[in-house]
Amino acid sequence: MNTLFVLEATNFKPLNEILHNILTFIYYLAHQIGLVFIKAVQAIFPRIYFPATIIDPIGFLVILTVFMLLVGVDVARKIVWIVVGAAWILLLIRILMVIFKIG
Repeated sequence: MNTLFVLEATNFKPLNEILHNILTFIYYLAHQIGLVFIKAVQAIFPRIYFPATIIDPIGFLVILTVFMLLVGVDVARKIVWIVVGAAWILLLIRILMVIFKIG
């Protein structure tokens, strides 16, 4: 005779707390990736100061780019690649503006 035992789970976290933890981790990861990217650029151009506001967008863009490399939806992928490409171009323009002290 087979018996099915059901364990009663009493300690469920609310959905908003789970989402908060996931988004906090993604933000932390993006921030750290952005810091590594900025430190790599500063290793090449040591006298350049980058504003702190550019770190997070670079990190999120790297995460989005890696995610897009893993996803295989054709139509949405083409559209998002255009957006990701435009974002990289704009960020590179911003970095060049900081390096050459244009803005």
